[in-house]
Amino acid sequence: MRILLVHNFYRDRTGEEIYLDSLAKLLRSKGHKVFIWSKDNREIRNSLTRKIKIAVGMFWNKSTEKELSGVIKRFKPDIAHFNNIFPQITPTAYYVCRRYKVPIAQTIHSFRFMFPKSILIRRGEICPNCLDKRLIYPTFLHRCYNQSLAYTFFYSLSHALHYHLGSFNLIDTFIFPSKFVRDYYLRNSNIFTQNTKVIPNFTNLKPHKLNLKEKEDYFLYVGLLSHKKGILQLLDIFSSLPEFRLVVIGDGHLRNEITEYNKYENIEIKGRLPQKEVFAYMRKALFTILPSTWFEVMPLVLIESFANGTPVIVPKIGPFIDLVKDGKTGIFFQPRDFSDLKAIIEKIGSKRLNLSMRMAPLVMKEYQKYTADNYYTQLLKVYSKPSRNPRVSESN
Repeated sequence: MRILLVHNFYRDRTGEEIYLDSLAKLLRSKGHKVFIWSKDNREIRNSLTRKIKIAVGMFWNKSTEKELSGVIKRFKPDIAHFNNIFPQITPTAYYVCRRYKVPIAQTIHSFRFMFPKSILIRRGEICPNCLDKRLIYPTFLHRCYNQSLAYTFFYSLSHALHYHLGSFNLIDTFIFPSKFVRDYYLRNSNIFTQNTKVIPNFTNLKPHKLNLKEKEDYFLYVGLLSHKKGILQLLDIFSSLPEFRLVVIGDGHLRNEITEYNKYENIEIKGRLPQKEVFAYMRKALFTILPSTWFEVMPLVLIESFANGTPVIVPKIGPFIDLVKDGKTGIFFQPRDFSDLKAIIEKIGSKRLNLSMRMAPLVMKEYQKYTADNYYTQLLKVYSKPSRNPRVSESN
């Protein structure tokens, strides 16, 4: 097949970009022709003219129409698989695909199809204010998109317009990485009434041969250095627990603030590392901690940790409830209750090595659900279906 992957890159590298790279590699390894068409938010100049152009483009993006039309004419894809489309690609791309009779699959990586802010958090709490609203006015009252009143206002209006026009109905299949996220969308929005499919994320990582002698006495954090990930609270916990070691791998806008924690002997801030080194740290860690304060969609770090034989410590919230077996493949703590997380770390105390080693074989077994081959088998069923959208097949 000829597969067009579409993505709007963020300023900071996220799990979505890792997924995109892994997906392209997987599809090419199976003999498919793959073309990635993308926009990059790092290229957005901080000028008023550019900001106005992006804001207006949320309604109809001429650049997307022209560029994507050219790509489709040259590449002639059998299907277009979309990931993030905001703020530069926009739903304009769906209409372009419709014009050229290209079926559309859309993977949902965040909650941005319901809200301008991709996460459901405001002032540290889960915020439901925009649910069931055609014009999501609470979000621009709170400047939820990039803390900008103008951007948020334009996004809210464009969302209402595309909702009214049925732009999202042009999508043939919505792919959700977890049952929790699909159910949340279906429960709180009526624009996702088309065919939906739950296909958990994957990694191209082949499970290593489990060697429990590799385990070293440290906990691990891997991910974006941002407030929503709970990294500052995690660092505060370990700064008060000198007998427990924490290794932090990742990058993000909190990097400068976080480097100050290097002064603690039990905390190591590694920054961004090559994937091979990240996995080496995962194999040796006792536990990977994901202290997120929000509804994760489907964290790749969790799957990668499982593939490396390392159990996790996660909040009992969102998709974690379905992904982790408490006491077998990981340990739950109460969401956003970091005193509970600290108590759990202290509780496992001297038992941490034996506990990690006992869980490791169960974790490796659980990873079999998230292999690349399993993902490919399910994805190919989506790709192979004819368009379910009559307007696509009838378009000229």
